[in-house]
Amino acid sequence: MSEKKGTIRKNGRITRENLIFQSFILFSQKPYDKVTFPDIEKATGLSRGAILYHFSSKQAIFNAVVEFALLSRTTILEIPINEKDPLKSFILDFISSCNIAIREMSKHGIKNMNLAHYNIESQALYFYDQFDKLSRQMRMTELKVWTQVIKKAQEVGEIEKKYDAKILASLFLNAYLGHAYSAAKEEKGCDTKLLLDELMYLREISLR
Repeated sequence: MSEKKGTIRKNGRITRENLIFQSFILFSQKPYDKVTFPDIEKATGLSRGAILYHFSSKQAIFNAVVEFALLSRTTILEIPINEKDPLKSFILDFISSCNIAIREMSKHGIKNMNLAHYNIESQALYFYDQFDKLSRQMRMTELKVWTQVIKKAQEVGEIEKKYDAKILASLFLNAYLGHAYSAAKEEKGCDTKLLLDELMYLREISLR
């Protein structure tokens, strides 16, 4: 009996995750008020009742999409800070994680991941309570991570100690954020090779 219940819970979790992901695709392509329950039913293959079992409303689905796509997917939190060349290895791992995410989204027909996130983020400012505050908090967390990486790189002698770690960290973070924003307007989204070159160039400057 317990094994059966475990299977039901697992299947329910998979169904819920698929519902969120398919809704993510919908909200990345259409404005909030243009996404309908019939759209969600068609995309997920679920009945209205099955959808409402997991979420009480379209607003609840959108909230879950925002949390999935924007508030719980801070890639840099998952990247270790190495002892050897911590800044260089961090940049390489960061670019690698970006490439993995881009390939994964491409499998589901999303050619420009940056545009998809931009579209949802712009709607979240209006339809997700306190999104602006939560977004700022997330950026502060990312800045702290970059600052830790910079300080470690200075500690082991990878880059010069004369630079202010927090300001340098802000330059790295803003280089990525600016690139991601610009990439939303490009046909294929983020050019990770160019982003890598830009971040490595910042590192080279920091060696002097």
